[in-house]
Amino acid sequence: MTETGYADRAGAGMLAVARLAFGVFFVGSAVLKLMATGTMVKMLGGAGFAHPLPWIWFAALSQLAGGMALIVNRLVRLACIGLIVYVTLVNVILHGFWTLDGEAASIQFQLFSKNLGIIAGLLAIGGVAGTWGLARKEVSYA
Repeated sequence: MTETGYADRAGAGMLAVARLAFGVFFVGSAVLKLMATGTMVKMLGGAGFAHPLPWIWFAALSQLAGGMALIVNRLVRLACIGLIVYVTLVNVILHGFWTLDGEAASIQFQLFSKNLGIIAGLLAIGGVAGTWGLARKEVSYA
């Protein structure tokens, strides 16, 4: 361990880049949802949502709050858990490849698998988060 508290500076840097990349990904996705609300309403309506607008607002707020927490390095573990729950719900509700055939099933499987990768990354980041957000330095690397 060095005087900075990190066992490996390169690993700490990689973790910071991953945290920031996920943060930008989720904030960007929230902004896109808010900019294309009409398109999102049609998409969720087509997926069977009777009143999609509140769900779009919930999704955008979840992504914005979680993404910003990752970017500013606060409440990282809590943000990761919340985003994991969100992505899991999206996978189960919107990417049910198991109910489809052919090209549609293939596309939904790719989206489902991509989301599993996002969940894995969030698990890794949340797993090394140093505290629940109460300390000045949120993420440590060991």
